[in-house]
Amino acid sequence: MGDQDIMKSHGPPSSDQLTCTFHSKCRPVNPTGETPKELRKRLEEVYMSGRPLFTKKNIRYAWAQTKRTPGNGGKLYSKDFRGNTIEHDVTMGRSHDWDHHLCGGCQEHQRYAMWSNFSLFYVSKDTLKANLKNKNDDALLSPVSILHRGYLVDAKTNQALPPVPTIEFERVNMVNRIRNYEWKGSLACRKLKAILSASAQAHDIKKTISFALGCFSSTALHYCECKRSMAQHALLRTLKEWLQKKNGSKSPCYAQDPGYNSIDKRILGESGIQVIDDPCGWLEVDEQSMVVSIGASLPVKEIIADIARPAVIIWERVGVTEAIGLAGDSDIADPGSLRVLQMMEDYEVHEFGAGEELSAWGSLGLYIRKSKTAPNFR
Repeated sequence: MGDQDIMKSHGPPSSDQLTCTFHSKCRPVNPTGETPKELRKRLEEVYMSGRPLFTKKNIRYAWAQTKRTPGNGGKLYSKDFRGNTIEHDVTMGRSHDWDHHLCGGCQEHQRYAMWSNFSLFYVSKDTLKANLKNKNDDALLSPVSILHRGYLVDAKTNQALPPVPTIEFERVNMVNRIRNYEWKGSLACRKLKAILSASAQAHDIKKTISFALGCFSSTALHYCECKRSMAQHALLRTLKEWLQKKNGSKSPCYAQDPGYNSIDKRILGESGIQVIDDPCGWLEVDEQSMVVSIGASLPVKEIIADIARPAVIIWERVGVTEAIGLAGDSDIADPGSLRVLQMMEDYEVHEFGAGEELSAWGSLGLYIRKSKTAPNFR
């Protein structure tokens, strides 16, 4: 049976099943002939000039590519930091060595991945530089790149494997309610609302958007991770409720995280939080929004710094020491880069007493834009 026949027999995979990703081969459509050293220098020059690495235009462009269906052997396209076009090979069908890839060949190959569609992948400036350190390939310079997505199949039966197990809905819902109750009764929650009312009441804010707050119902996650994610979403609900009280009407609250499963989406939906697909969150962010992101595995800070100046931001504290530490190559997923530091000069930072229950990465900062009126940005 061929790959296409196998895929047809499975039917469309659910979002819960699409847990595998990989980068296909890619190359510049018009090679420049620059060496890795020259490309690294060019990247630094572009960055220091203030030209954005992330733009809504390029995000929309790459997103439109992921919706295409060119078929196996076709091409998808993204833009590098200079605006040059990168060509990505489309490789649909099976990967024969998924277990080998996961554990270095430590177990018998019992599964393979079936590549069925695409998603976006975001790369920070320092990671782009690191990618070029020893590789002569300017195809590695797309801040917004394209990934193949797929699901796992039993190699013996060719049957699609079920999604990663989740905790029972009733149990997740009960624990989530407890975490929300604990958060609402905490000093940090009271301080957060007091600071917002004192310093952001006059700002024109219309919506709340979260990024990468994580799945809280998967058995693949450590229990502490689930509890922390629940606390982060409780914070998000507080922002939503504060904004609705401020505006005297319902204000949309969005949550973007490709890791959400059906149970997460149900619980969030019942609490008035609308789960949206990547990259809709980035396209929603503007000067009249509140943004929250904690412990992200993608460069949220750099993306936000390039596309908008939200009225309110909550994420890990950004400081000079951190920026100096990230001056060279870095594999940190969400760095506080120089451009992020410059952005933070337009904000007042407040401490609201958030601790390890919300972030394993350090203290959180509540950033409120100094300008109450929306600045003209980009």
